[in-house]
Amino acid sequence: MPAAPACAQAFDAAAVEAWARAVLRRSGLRDDDAGVVARSLLFADRRGVHTHGVARIPLYVLRLARGGIVAAARPEVVVSTGALTVVDGRGAAGAVTATLGVQQAAAGAQRHGAAVTLVREGNDFGAAGYYASLLADAGLVGLAACNTDAVMGAPGSATPVLGTNPLAVAVPGTSLLLDMATSAAAHGKIAHAAAEGRAVPEGWGLDAAGRPTTDPGRILDGGVLQPAAGAKGFGLAFMIDVLAALAGAHTSPFITSVDGDPARPQDLGMVFLAISTAWSTEPSAFQASVANLVGAVHATATAGGQPAMVPGEPEDACRARLGPRIRLPAPTLAELLEVARQTTLPFPAADSAPGDGEEEVP
Repeated sequence: MPAAPACAQAFDAAAVEAWARAVLRRSGLRDDDAGVVARSLLFADRRGVHTHGVARIPLYVLRLARGGIVAAARPEVVVSTGALTVVDGRGAAGAVTATLGVQQAAAGAQRHGAAVTLVREGNDFGAAGYYASLLADAGLVGLAACNTDAVMGAPGSATPVLGTNPLAVAVPGTSLLLDMATSAAAHGKIAHAAAEGRAVPEGWGLDAAGRPTTDPGRILDGGVLQPAAGAKGFGLAFMIDVLAALAGAHTSPFITSVDGDPARPQDLGMVFLAISTAWSTEPSAFQASVANLVGAVHATATAGGQPAMVPGEPEDACRARLGPRIRLPAPTLAELLEVARQTTLPFPAADSAPGDGEEEVP
């Protein structure tokens, strides 16, 4: 039987972000680029999504050292038609490339009402929701998506062929944020469960023999992730790969795994879509319509009597509970302390006793 997960410890979020920035800078990134990456990671941790937060620092440090993330690279706009931009990431840190993609989409939407940025030669960018939220912060409905290396099988198949290919949509003036993998669960959640020795829900993956399993180790050791909602999630992941191909990026079967050869950039694709509400309808009418939709959902109740929630509310509630802190699970903290030792940059001290459980959003 899997062991019970170790309790998480609380840390000041700003202190951890400053530490992450210093580590990335010492690992070769320019100061501004290190800040961009650190902010993107803390966005996830503040919302209780540990798998996409500073847990990725050890991997990024390794890839910077080996060349899979090209520290000196400058992402470049290679096509600009006004409403359509294509960015070549040049193997730079994924968050740096993605942020340029967001900026280009936002500028285009403000001029034309809507704009899209396609990205090639990208690396892992963390949480897709961060970039959709940047667009929402600029007053735009924002969509962000990317493809990843092949870890998910087609319905009925035990062979990995597509990535988890996440998709996020954010709405300005609200806390609405859909941020989802197109697999039944993000790869990082399964890896996180394996590190803590706990089972995962049925339906998340198959073992190497194609049998359903709740053992995350068996899923990761030659098995496959299952698509969300069967053929529907698989179809959505497939079309995100098609959009990546439109940018000139590799598709999932040909992407270097983020935890594979650390000397090779991944060459994954990204998509950023920005839509101005001011161009399509009266902004106040749009906000009222969205508020009515949220209210209609809130007026219902789940089978267990719990309140019905809309996309982004579970994570937003977690962020409110955490306040200025984040919680780091024991396996993640152990890896970060090792990075601190190797870089001689002390990790911030915990600001409380061990927590009474995970703050991670399901």
